[in-house]
Amino acid sequence: MIAIIFVLYAVFILSYILVSFFVAYHLIKYTINPKFSRTMLLVFLIVSTFLLISNLVLFFSVDWNIMAVDLLPNNFNSF
Repeated sequence: MIAIIFVLYAVFILSYILVSFFVAYHLIKYTINPKFSRTMLLVFLIVSTFLLISNLVLFFSVDWNIMAVDLLPNNFNSF
């Protein structure tokens, strides 16, 4: 069960990184003012990195063994 949670989270993180590259590419490629583009790219990279690191810290601070026990019943006959 815990392996499934970690695999789904890894897919989420990879998706976040891919979308971040997509946004950064478009900030660089399709801009009117190149100086403003560099500034916005820097702001975007700082904020997205902060969000990613804070998400990783919060994810790994959760005790997933206890959560898995609470999410799934021990006895499936109770339904």
